[in-house]
Amino acid sequence: MFIYFLIFITIFCFLYYFFTRTFNHWKARHVKGPTPIPFFGNFIDVFFRRKHVGVLYSELYNQYPDEKVVGLYRMTSPTLLIRDLDIVKQVLIKDFDYFPDRGVYYSKKQLGDNLVHADVRVMKVLRKHLSSVFTAGKLKANFEVLASRADKFVRYLENATLKDSEVNTLPAFRKFGIDSITMVQFGIDVDPYNDNKHVCDLLDKAIQTPTYFLELELLFPGILLKFNLSLFPANIAKFCKNIIDIGTKLEAVSKTDSNRIIEVLIGLRRQGNVSSGKVTEGEKELWMEVTDDVLAGQVFVFYFAGYGNNSLLGTYAMYHLAKNPDVQEKMIHEIDDVLRKHGGKFSYEALKEMKYLQMVFDETMRMHPLTNSVSRNVGRDIQLDGTDFVLKKNSILVISPYAIQHDEKYYPEPEEFKPERFSAENAKERHPCAMVSFGLGPRRCLGTRFAQLQFGICMVKVFSKFRVECSKNTVEKITYSPMRLLLSPSEDIYLRLVRRDTL
Repeated sequence: MFIYFLIFITIFCFLYYFFTRTFNHWKARHVKGPTPIPFFGNFIDVFFRRKHVGVLYSELYNQYPDEKVVGLYRMTSPTLLIRDLDIVKQVLIKDFDYFPDRGVYYSKKQLGDNLVHADVRVMKVLRKHLSSVFTAGKLKANFEVLASRADKFVRYLENATLKDSEVNTLPAFRKFGIDSITMVQFGIDVDPYNDNKHVCDLLDKAIQTPTYFLELELLFPGILLKFNLSLFPANIAKFCKNIIDIGTKLEAVSKTDSNRIIEVLIGLRRQGNVSSGKVTEGEKELWMEVTDDVLAGQVFVFYFAGYGNNSLLGTYAMYHLAKNPDVQEKMIHEIDDVLRKHGGKFSYEALKEMKYLQMVFDETMRMHPLTNSVSRNVGRDIQLDGTDFVLKKNSILVISPYAIQHDEKYYPEPEEFKPERFSAENAKERHPCAMVSFGLGPRRCLGTRFAQLQFGICMVKVFSKFRVECSKNTVEKITYSPMRLLLSPSEDIYLRLVRRDTL
């Protein structure tokens, strides 16, 4: 009996040591932060899905208002939360070469080699070739296709309001997001408005439901790559590869000059090996092999961003416009004025003149940044500006867009929806790193302007037909679900659509 007791004590002590062995990391460097709990670190609420990780980062940010950085533990992984905007600039822009990767690595055969999570070598090569799709000229060429998809969305809303003027906003906007991204970038008409099998919603659930593989990686760094594990289910990788196959067949029978993402990807596959080119004198040219796994990773990123971000952005914007009718009227007035100026014709040029609509976009992104955090892996030992300790290679940093963009130092009355914050006059008074919803620097989101175009077209089409109001079922305040990957509302967002031609 005694021997079993000794074995139990030995095992217990070993496990306790293993799951607390890193917990002196920040104290030894005199970095303030919350006390960790064995095994969980400071992630216990995230682990048990009681709190979204984006909310946790914001709370920790606010607990240490006088600190430039906060030392925390994601499970047993020491992580530095950045509060100081000059350090944000150093990490994302000034000393980017010291912080090239995001620090999240998983199976390259299961979507891990995507533009967001790939290492810096793969990222630079991919950006070199994919950025051509997002030039002003290419975006302008996509205008009519996006506008036709937005017209379909408005017809869907018109039919929906014949039954009930109240609309569950997020599922509705998800349909537009999926319809627009699959048609514009992949050339595939999925028709989500007649999706009787709810395939799109099932895919969304598979992508957005967090697994415990991230926590596993935080406990045992490198385990996902070593055992070929992914953050996302295998059926999502299969879906992305199917899009590549369909795109290849469509290209074989229909040559176009649209320069969609799918056509660029297929072109890269034909080349087999592609390079980053030499951007600056003395910079090393980088090469990579283009495999179907690499292509599937890019399909995943653009599909997810194109529908996931857009559907949430549209939902949050509609909610705040319903809550702030004065803002809504100002936006509608601008839309009507610009369209009259252009003889009633909606065009790319007309959209570019709608400055207040762009401010609505920016303010929505400020209040509800869809990126939970911007993370970076330290590539070489470095001392952060304004600190007195050296960060060692492979340390992980995180930046919380939500926390920064709700900080009263940069945005007074941060919980109020005020698009005027982003007028040219007001924006130039703020620190350039006070808005990080799309990231900054060389790894800044490649599709930012596409997201603005997708959002702007949709809003013009919807508000040319409707006004939006709160209903008796509209939530008073939005909270975030811990069971979703992106910062998504815990509750359904019901809003009332009122046809403008009946007023």
